[in-house]
Parts: sequence; C-alpha cells; structure tokens
Amino acid sequence: MKAVATIFDIDPARLRFTARTAIAACLALAIGTLIGLDHPQWAAMTVWITALPTRGQRLERSFARVLGTIVGALAGVGLMVLTGNDPLGIIIGLTIWLGLCAGTGNLLTGPASYASLLTGYSAAMVALLGYGHDTSIWMLAIDRMATACLGAAVGTIVALVFSPKPQSVDLSRRVKTIMQICLDHVATGEGDGNERSRLILDIAALDESLDIVSAGSLGTRRKARDIRSLLSALSELLLDTRSPREADAGEPLAANGDQDDLSERLREMAANLETDFPHRAAHLRAMIPLWQRANRTAAAIGPVSERPVPQHRDWIGARYAALRSMSAVATTGLVWIATGWQLGPYMVMGAAIMTSVFSTFPNPGLQMRWVVAGAAGGVCAAVLSHLIIMPMAGSVMEAALLIMPFTLVGMLPMAHRRVGLAGMDYNLIYLLMMNPYVPENPEPGHVLLQAFGVMLGPVTAYLAFVALPMDTGKRLDFVIRLMVHELTSMAKGAFDKPERYRHWRMRIYHRLVMLVRWSEKSGSGGGFAISGGMGALQLGNSLYAIRGMMTERMIDAQSKRALRATLLSIAHLSRKPERVVHAFTKAAAKLQATYPQDAARLTETAALVAANQDFFRRAG
Repeated sequence: MKAVATIFDIDPARLRFTARTAIAACLALAIGTLIGLDHPQWAAMTVWITALPTRGQRLERSFARVLGTIVGALAGVGLMVLTGNDPLGIIIGLTIWLGLCAGTGNLLTGPASYASLLTGYSAAMVALLGYGHDTSIWMLAIDRMATACLGAAVGTIVALVFSPKPQSVDLSRRVKTIMQICLDHVATGEGDGNERSRLILDIAALDESLDIVSAGSLGTRRKARDIRSLLSALSELLLDTRSPREADAGEPLAANGDQDDLSERLREMAANLETDFPHRAAHLRAMIPLWQRANRTAAAIGPVSERPVPQHRDWIGARYAALRSMSAVATTGLVWIATGWQLGPYMVMGAAIMTSVFSTFPNPGLQMRWVVAGAAGGVCAAVLSHLIIMPMAGSVMEAALLIMPFTLVGMLPMAHRRVGLAGMDYNLIYLLMMNPYVPENPEPGHVLLQAFGVMLGPVTAYLAFVALPMDTGKRLDFVIRLMVHELTSMAKGAFDKPERYRHWRMRIYHRLVMLVRWSEKSGSGGGFAISGGMGALQLGNSLYAIRGMMTERMIDAQSKRALRATLLSIAHLSRKPERVVHAFTKAAAKLQATYPQDAARLTETAALVAANQDFFRRAG
C-alpha cells in the first residue's frame, strides 16, 4: 500500500481512513438493500459525508446529519402538501426555504451549521424526487430519514471499532503556556508589535483548535467557553494601549508554574498597578476566576463559564449565501418549468445541494472547480455502470454488489493530497445515480439525459459562485465591514448603555480572532488584522467616551461642537478615513486646555486611524 501511495502521491494515513470509509459505505449499501429501503445508496452517501478524521467530529456530524435530515424531510413533505404538487409552488417554496437555511448555516458554526444546511437540501431532495411519482411522499420522507440513520450508524460503528485512538492533546499545558507568555509580555511592557501579533496569532490558533478538541461532546463544547472567556480577556489585556511600561508587574514564571502561581501573580500585578492604572488592575483581578475556571476545564473539563463570550456572526456572508442558493434554485427551477424536462428535478436538486454545502467553505469558487471535476468523474462511472455493468444483475442484491467496485475505487482520489475534494464528489454523484435495480433493457438516451441533468447541478452552482464570489479576502472584508458598521452605530448612540458597550467590547475580541484567521489565510498577514483591530477598538472606546462627554452639562459649547463633528465624521470612515483623522485631531486641539486627558485619548485615536486607513477602506 505504501508503494502505491508513493507512486500516486497519496497520503498513506488518509488512504487507510478512506479505505475504512469506502468499506463502511458498501456495508451500508448492502444492509439498506437487504432490509428493503427504496434508496439504499443514500445510506452509503451518508457514510461518505460524515467521514471526518476524529471520532468526536464524526459523532457530531452524524448527529447533525440525522437531525437535519429528519427536519428537512418533514419540511419537504409539508411543501408538497401545501403546493399540491405544483412545480411552480415547489420552486417558490424551495427558493425561500433554501435561502433561509443557507443563510442560517452561515451564521452558525460547527455541527449546528451543517444541520441547518442539510435541512435545506434534504427538503429539496424529498420534494423534487417525490414530484410526479406515485410513491407516497411520506414513504419517500421516511426512506430518507431511515437511510440517514442507517448510514450514520454504520459509519460511526466502523469508525469506533477500526479507527486508531485519537492522539491526546495537552490542552492544559497550552492554556497555561499562553497565559504565562502573555503576562510576561505585559510585565516587561515592551512595545514590540511583532511579539504582540505573534501572541494574538497563538490565541487565534488555540481558539480554532478548541472546536476539534471538544468535538463529540455537547457538554465539552459548552464548557470550552471557559477557555474562550480567558482568551478574550488575554486579547483585551494585550490590546490595551492605555498604560505604559509596567516593569514592576512581576517576574516571568517558569513554564511549569501551577494555577496558584498564576493566580497569585495576577493579584500582585493588580496590586502594583492599583494606584496609577486602576482600569488595568481591575482587569487583572477579573482574570483570576477566568484563569482558574479555564485551567480546570483544560485539565478535567470543569464547570461551565459564567461569562459567555459573544460570538462573531457573519451577517454579510450569510446574505450572500442565501441569495446565491435562492438564485441557483430559482434559475434552474424556471428552466425546468419552462421546458417541462422530465429530469429537470435532478438539475434543481444538484444546484440546491452544491450551493448550500459549499457556501461555508473558505474559497468555494476555487473548490467548486474540483467539485465539478469530481462530479464529471462520478457521472461517467454511473453511465458506465448503467449501460454495461448493471445489466449483469439478476437481483437487487446483485445490483448492489455490482455498484460496490466503483464505490471502492472512490477511496483513491479521496486520499490524494491535492484532489481529495474531487474524490468526495465523485463518490456522492456516482451513488446519487446508482439506485440498485434490475434493468430489463437499459436505454442509453435516458441514462445520458439523466447524467446531463445531474451535471447541470454542480455547473449551475459553480456559476452561482462565480456570479456571487466568496473567498478568504472577502470574508476578511466582511468582518471589517461589520466592525465599521458597529462603529457607525456607536457614533449615533446605539451603544450608549453600559451593558451594550461591554457586549461590544467582548465581541470585538472574538472578531479579532476571526480577523487574524482570515487575514492569514488571505495572505494579508496577521499584523494587518491586529493593527487594524486595535484601531477599531480604540476608536470605539473613544466614541463611547465622547458620547458620555456630550451628556455632561459642564462641557463648553465650543468643545461640544468639536466632539459632535468627530461623531459625524465616522460616517466617512470606510470611504475617507482621513476626515476622521482630521476631526479627531481638531477636537483634541480644542479640548487640550480644559480636558487634557480626553485630548490625549483623541490624539492617540487619530494616530491609530491614520496608521490603519487601508484597513478601514476595506469596509467600503
């Protein structure tokens, strides 16, 4: 196996994984056929779809698969009942439903996101495959649910029995180490932007790894909030630009310092800073219980955090995903209705599935090229099976057995280092077209038309991603745009209440993690995201302070006019950030005589905005 892997540039470890998955898919197909399911190939498709590297991830995906399929199948039945099997009504209903599910899936993360996407296209599969058939729509829905449950069960059992034990992750040491390094950085008071950027990158990497570590356990995933709360507080500490060198904040600890060491160190740092920097001292004291809970969670999954971290939601990307799915389904659906093509539902179904599933991928337009290539391979294999291999079958079980060789072949492209995504779609498209049956006289024309209809789905989805493109650079822009939108709202008074302002501050640290993640993947570099995030944070703090000063009766009219001008300038932040710089600089000069501390804040804000004008322009 190693020799074959070397020749064909296949990862040996991944080949073992895909081989187990292919065998499990064949087993699910055989069981589904034996127990009399109408579409046993859907069970095999479920095995491939839920195939993930770790057991915990597979368990989560399998659970989401079953839940999403059940809800989606019921939605499909409801749509058929409400529309009376009218094709126009089906397309209108699916367009709305797919848009809602695709948009929601892009707002959520993890298994909840996948379940939402699956809910959308499962409804499409039930409604479109049920159209025009005498089979009860309820029987089709039940068959869809049963195949999902069977495939998830078989895939999970095979994975639990034959997969190697997952490697242990010393999460406790990682949390402790990053805590110590961050405190060392703050203690030395060094203004090294590169070091701070590296630390933020480490925090972002740890935040991303929490999803993998906690996969498979809803309780563990909830309790991972403890660690995220600490990471949010550490980000806030690193990005606090309001205090100078703090050389007396404590000596660096050895790497094996325990929980009591770090708790005591936080107390000492807070005591040393109490007089000159009370805001920093209060923050350090607040970090003590966060550290203790996070340390217990990392070591032994301790209690649930009392300080949930507000999560970034990509509302702009969600709108793009919803519009893309709706456009693809509506376009293919109208073509189907206008032409009356018997195999049109396959085209609509393919567009619904592809635009939903790949909407959450980092670079779906680029990845869709491999999807189309894999789909073409699957279609060719299915045509060959229908015309040459399937006529050899004397029973439905023999037909299922004859389907399996091409299914087993699918493990090879799946294990390839570069074309793994194409391999996945080869398997799914091939199985989608290969319902076990005993053909009497295969009709080449009908088979080729079916293949053409199935291929139109991925091609339409690819064109939809070309028309409404998405990549890591756009995802980065979307995060920046949401941050600028909130700053604009803050200038208008939307965050005047202290609890809303605290919520904004906590959420911006999670958005900073997303900024770093997308900035690194898009090639902009983590330093760009961190510097811009610091500018946005400082600008928000200043806007909140200005809103507070505007309500003070003691402030003179001239200063109030200058502050009002700074608030109005935020409307131009994404197009002309230099106007914001000018407004803040001018306001600082007006306040210098009577409010020197506030003037210094505005001057610092103007400098940060000036240094990050390209960052804010990306929101335009």
